[in-house]
Amino acid sequence: MLLGYKHRLTLVQIVFGLIFIIIFVQLFNIQIIKSKQIILEAKKQFYKPEIFLRGEIRDRNGKLLVLDLITYDIYNNVTDLKKISNEKILSLSKILNCTENDLFKKLNQKKDTRLFLNISEKTANQIKKIKASFVYLVPKVTRAYPNKRLASQIIGFVNNDHKAQHGIEYYHDNLLTKLTQSKNFFEPFPKGTDIVLTLDSILQEYAEEELNKAVKESKANKGAIIILSPKTGEIYAWAVYPDFNPALFFKEKSLKNWSITDIYEAGSTFKIVTVASALENMVIQKDSTFYDPSFLKVGKRTIKNHHKNKPQYITLLELFKQSSNVASAQVALLMDPEMFYSSIKKFMIGTKTNIDLPGESNGLLLDYKKWRTIDLATTAFGQGAVSLTPIQLACAVSSIANHGLWVQPHLLKGIWNPNYEVIENSPYKPVVQEVVSRDTADFVSGLLKQSVKENLAAMAYIGGNVPGYDVAGKTGTAQKIRPDGKGYWGGHTVASFIGYFPADDPEVLALVVVDDPKTGGGWGNTICGPVFNNIANITVKRILKNR
Repeated sequence: MLLGYKHRLTLVQIVFGLIFIIIFVQLFNIQIIKSKQIILEAKKQFYKPEIFLRGEIRDRNGKLLVLDLITYDIYNNVTDLKKISNEKILSLSKILNCTENDLFKKLNQKKDTRLFLNISEKTANQIKKIKASFVYLVPKVTRAYPNKRLASQIIGFVNNDHKAQHGIEYYHDNLLTKLTQSKNFFEPFPKGTDIVLTLDSILQEYAEEELNKAVKESKANKGAIIILSPKTGEIYAWAVYPDFNPALFFKEKSLKNWSITDIYEAGSTFKIVTVASALENMVIQKDSTFYDPSFLKVGKRTIKNHHKNKPQYITLLELFKQSSNVASAQVALLMDPEMFYSSIKKFMIGTKTNIDLPGESNGLLLDYKKWRTIDLATTAFGQGAVSLTPIQLACAVSSIANHGLWVQPHLLKGIWNPNYEVIENSPYKPVVQEVVSRDTADFVSGLLKQSVKENLAAMAYIGGNVPGYDVAGKTGTAQKIRPDGKGYWGGHTVASFIGYFPADDPEVLALVVVDDPKTGGGWGNTICGPVFNNIANITVKRILKNR
């Protein structure tokens, strides 16, 4: 039976009345009964940042160098102040290791306030268990460096916004922020890819200690040690002074890795490149000799040896043994500027090595068209038309050690797979190219090996003494250019020693550079030689004996 008009109207009114009552009850429930809980949840959402974990960084043996830590800040919830129970106050004070009275005072502030900073995950979980509604936790991420300053110039840092700014952190940011394919059950937040470096952290620590000691004892400005594999281009250790604390980067005066950004004149270590270039271009022979009266007139300029010697004819071996500037200049003068320039370019000098670090300098190699005769002569011993970075020199000499093949240096070894605890292959493949023939490289290596051996026997060398191994090496003592760029700075040098071993088939090359030492005569032999010996002996234990 159809309802009359009045009955239908009444029914509609009842339905609308019921809807109104339901809405009213729901609003009352939300605004009055559950309001405090909803406000708390809203505050949590408002304060909760988007948490994303960067990948971890490990050394070649899997030792953790850098990681992200989740910490929590504790805020009070003023809407629940009246419901604070003494029992929960007591529990919370024990967890936070503070007195009940102090905690109560903190909680009874009129507005929501951050009460405690950087609470650990373990502590945060304990707080969650007691269900104290009068406080809430806000997570945040912090980049942690367990080894403090270790390899800081290589690893780099992230800023206060968790953005990479320097070193490996910056260069491989795309990997460190790339989400892993498989979800790790133990990770509460999204996490980037873990990477493994070629560095050996123990060797790195020792190299840094040796470098810091050498720089401070010689009252030098700065220094660097690079230890690498000539065959693979892997960097085993790279110490730089000054370093910094990556966790407190904002307090540091200098964050620059000078060994890839700053150039210097290499001095006598560059004679390796000069002799190899002349042999490869066949302007000299393996048995060539040179008349060395201790000086050489080139136009209006006079080139002199560091130590005055009697007039003599010397071989290529004696050129290295005595570190003759005069003989080196004669070798270079047998090449025209374009020939020598082209040979130097093949050693990747004047060009970035493209190592996986930001800020690398090209170095400086003056266009051969601008060379004067004196530039050709002085470039022979690393003080003319060429200036370079320590990493460029290390790689150039590595090509002689590696039988003529230049290998691109790199710091990324691979990807750390936490599911299987294995290191996957690096996604970056180093460039390899021939610089000189194997015959030329091996002959020069033989000269450097014999030079070190005879100088050690004559006590003329300190560097190159590695028990059980023959070392091929060379000292370097370069004059520093004046700060105003006008000529050389008297009494100021850059000291260095570069060597590799086993000399016949090298596995390791090490370069030690100390800028402006004030003791030991400023010589590469006296300043850097002992450092080379110390780090080489540790490298034998860490790298060679583990193969």
